[in-house]
Amino acid sequence: MFINSLNRSSSFYAHSFSFYKNISEQYNDHSILECVKQLLPDTVLNSYMADRSLKPLLHWFKNDLMKWMSNKIQCLSCKILMRVQILEGDSLNSRTSEIYTCDKCKSTIIFPRYAKILKIAETRVGRCSEWSILFGAILNSLSIQTRIVHDYLDHCWNESLINKKWIHIDSTLNYPISFNHPHYYEQNWGKEYEYILAFSAKSIEDVTKNYTEKWQIIHNRRKNDKIDLLKKMYLKA
Repeated sequence: MFINSLNRSSSFYAHSFSFYKNISEQYNDHSILECVKQLLPDTVLNSYMADRSLKPLLHWFKNDLMKWMSNKIQCLSCKILMRVQILEGDSLNSRTSEIYTCDKCKSTIIFPRYAKILKIAETRVGRCSEWSILFGAILNSLSIQTRIVHDYLDHCWNESLINKKWIHIDSTLNYPISFNHPHYYEQNWGKEYEYILAFSAKSIEDVTKNYTEKWQIIHNRRKNDKIDLLKKMYLKA
């Protein structure tokens, strides 16, 4: 993920925000959405159209479509952990490339972290960001307005506008936890948030309050609220 804390340089934010704005703009590209909609099996699509339940869609995406990319890769020949080197990319095409090398046999595995939805749809492998990017595109292709949310620690997910309310959706989790369980991370992963931001093509929204039962602690942790500054930076990204 991009950010472990908010004590970062302006250039760092510019790279991060440019990436999320780019993804959000792709969510408005009907040609991209039509392509990702073709990934849906007829059984899954018909099931959703029949009762509007996201359960079959979440199950298919997690168990049949996507593969998880571990950040600890073992060499198949030597059975030892491979060393990783991270090369920076540009936010419009690839964020980074992870190059895993076995120090014994020198074999390599390259994992590009794509910023293009259709490349993720082609490879169908990644971590929470790739999963959320592609799942958000699929939901938007079904006319379910969906955005990316990032906790600025080590995780991201989606929010969808359902019955005029933004609902937490995390395609990396098992149903029913994957749907409308916003306090799950704080309760089960021990998250200590500072900012959780939701991204659209033209703006960001501070949604931290929706994901915590410890708002006063977070408010004190922030010291000086940076959300207005972050919003201005996003507009310039």
